Amino acid sequence: MNKLLISFCLLCLSLSSCKTDVDLLAPYKEVMVIYGVLDPTDSVQYIRINKAFLGEGNAYTFAQVADSFQYADVLDVKLERYKNNNFAGAINLERFEGPPLKDGIFASAPNYLYRTTGLDSIYQDSEYKLVVTNTQTGNVVTSKTVVVSKAGSIINPNPSSLYGYVNFADPANPFVTKFSSSDKAKYYDLNIKFNYKEIEIANPSNFEMKSIFFRVDGVEKQSNNSLEIPVSYTTFYSALRRLIPVNPFVKREAEPLDFVLVGGAEELYTYYQVNRPPTGINQSIPQYTNIEGGIGIFSSKYTDIVSHKSLSQTSMDSLINGAITKDLGFQ
Repeated sequence: MNKLLISFCLLCLSLSSCKTDVDLLAPYKEVMVIYGVLDPTDSVQYIRINKAFLGEGNAYTFAQVADSFQYADVLDVKLERYKNNNFAGAINLERFEGPPLKDGIFASAPNYLYRTTGLDSIYQDSEYKLVVTNTQTGNVVTSKTVVVSKAGSIINPNPSSLYGYVNFADPANPFVTKFSSSDKAKYYDLNIKFNYKEIEIANPSNFEMKSIFFRVDGVEKQSNNSLEIPVSYTTFYSALRRLIPVNPFVKREAEPLDFVLVGGAEELYTYYQVNRPPTGINQSIPQYTNIEGGIGIFSSKYTDIVSHKSLSQTSMDSLINGAITKDLGFQ
């Protein structure tokens, strides 16, 4: 989310700073920068709202002043629910100070966000309209999204089996995940959460449970038929090698892993498509926003998880002795 915010703000800065034939310090026009993705599987929804800025001097210097891009407590933020095009209620979001941003271009703190409370539910049969009102200036910014229902059901690996084995060890035959599609999701991302125990060799009673999370691949919904995303030998073991550091002072044991399927609504898919790194001669990235009166993205997703799947014996052998991961200390 922080990376998206930075992208939006840098876009605003670049658009403003490239003009040389006009007064850069013309009368200020408020531009809200909004990022929000609803997920009915989460108990709390979060919306990030900032402002684009311009001033005399170095823009990077302004970025280190939180007031340049953070709003004071002047925003009224709500989610209006519509079912069958009929208003069905509203949720008022509260302003709170989140964890500091990572060190970078922008000041790390304070980091203000807006959230629902744990008592507010997001209904899968509805549309939601985000309405943000600046009570000081009267500026109103809105956006709408459908709510993605269950992101398709994972069929393989079998979710009804409490335990099960998966095989990533055959380079010629990838493990193929299969899932049914949802009517409101436009694309799907498959992720794996790999869990493991890390044990200190000098003191085996000192251990820590850890996990890494990585994206395998994505697929666009083409029809209502079931979809497949293969997990190749190289994809799986290279991710472990990339995300788990070599440490000669510990040994590791693999724990059951989780498959995490995320289905995204059309706006989120469009944003992803537009903002992929350019590959052709034209390196410029077009703008995409579905925020009326501002810039950013407001959409929805749904997360489905199949847990407690263990590596097959051949997969364990590849993890322990294979060329890619043999230095990670798994036993």
